[in-house]
Amino acid sequence: MAAPPPTASTSATQGLIGETAASDAVRGAVEWLQETAAGWGLGETGAELVAAAIAIVAVLVICILANLIGKAFIRGIAHHPFRHSNSAWAKAVIDQKVLLRLSQLVPIAILAFALPAFQDYGVDWWLRPLLELYVLWVLLLFTFGVLEIGEAAILHSGFDGTVPATGLSQAGKIIATFIAIVLALSVIFDKSPMWFLSGVGALAAVMMLIFKDSILGLVAGIQVSANDMVRVGDWITIPSKDVDGDVEEITLTTIRVRAFDKTVSLVPAYDLVSNPFTNWRAMSESGGRRIKRSISIDTGTIRFIDRNDLERFRKFTVLAKDLDARIADIDAWNQNNNVDTSEQINGRQQTNVGVFRAYMEAYLRQHSKIHTGDGFTFLIRHLEPGPTGLPIQIYVFTNDNRWVPYEQIQADIFDHLLAAVPEFGLAVFQSPTGQDVRSLHAE
Repeated sequence: MAAPPPTASTSATQGLIGETAASDAVRGAVEWLQETAAGWGLGETGAELVAAAIAIVAVLVICILANLIGKAFIRGIAHHPFRHSNSAWAKAVIDQKVLLRLSQLVPIAILAFALPAFQDYGVDWWLRPLLELYVLWVLLLFTFGVLEIGEAAILHSGFDGTVPATGLSQAGKIIATFIAIVLALSVIFDKSPMWFLSGVGALAAVMMLIFKDSILGLVAGIQVSANDMVRVGDWITIPSKDVDGDVEEITLTTIRVRAFDKTVSLVPAYDLVSNPFTNWRAMSESGGRRIKRSISIDTGTIRFIDRNDLERFRKFTVLAKDLDARIADIDAWNQNNNVDTSEQINGRQQTNVGVFRAYMEAYLRQHSKIHTGDGFTFLIRHLEPGPTGLPIQIYVFTNDNRWVPYEQIQADIFDHLLAAVPEFGLAVFQSPTGQDVRSLHAE
């Protein structure tokens, strides 16, 4: 039975699955089977078919047994040191079945060694490429397993917050798949891999049109990872997408964010490149969280205060020391400038809103949950008066940036300050309510 002439693919892979002592042994066995079958009176053609069938079945049985023996060896011996290791990557070797995937190469090697013995039957020209494609498939799965081992090792090493393990693993899989596809096409069409790579430019233009969103996500995912824009565990806010929560997973094309109401959002990676977003990581790492909130004072209640008021305010413990210093400074200034203090509008005088502002500052400086050192702004200031009164803004930082404790600290501070406002003869501005209207009618 004549075989097709050898092809470029055959010669290119001759070193991998060419003539060997094993194939010579198989060929000798096939010839012996042919002679034996011819003695049965089957004729030359019948003897060849029977001998070929027996040889093929024998090779397949040997391949199956070799595969089973290889798997048993891996499970019983090769996996033994990994089972007794506590490292994440060793556990991943077993979980991802990386070594078991390599066991598929054992029957392929046996078939490759035996293949030259069947050239006379015309199977070499189509069986050889199938074997090569299967080898590529096994090696691709093995590469995937190695990448997954690396991902597991990073996730359990404590570097998952700084190294985008999932994104890098996915990028590696895409590159490995691309290489495997080029090699597979080279085998199928019996062309050099460089022949296919030369057409990548034209193919890329078509791919950009068809898979624009996926490619944008891929590029953006690499940019996000390379620039360390987002890490797992970061709290991010994307106003345009109404996303506000903690980053749970970063893949090459998407970012999974769990909101504080436990809902999950999948955000395309290119949204972080094309749209403004806020990453609160720096705030979390600083150890402080800003309070920026105002109390609006009714301007109709602002007035100068007299000595009686000052004496009463001096009884406020947190204010006494600062108030004495203020009184001494103002009195000295008025005396040095010969100010007539019989009229309160003359010279420098204390106002109830000024004393309240001083009280706010003194109260916050002695608060155990407020930063007062360098690196954190501490400011009590007036904002521009408007239709809602005079806003007095608190701009300080708490020393606990966790969400729940932060809200409790902020609430406690404003509970106290709002209750303290009337003590200074002031009132918080509030729009008229239905109760106010009913009170006017009752009068």
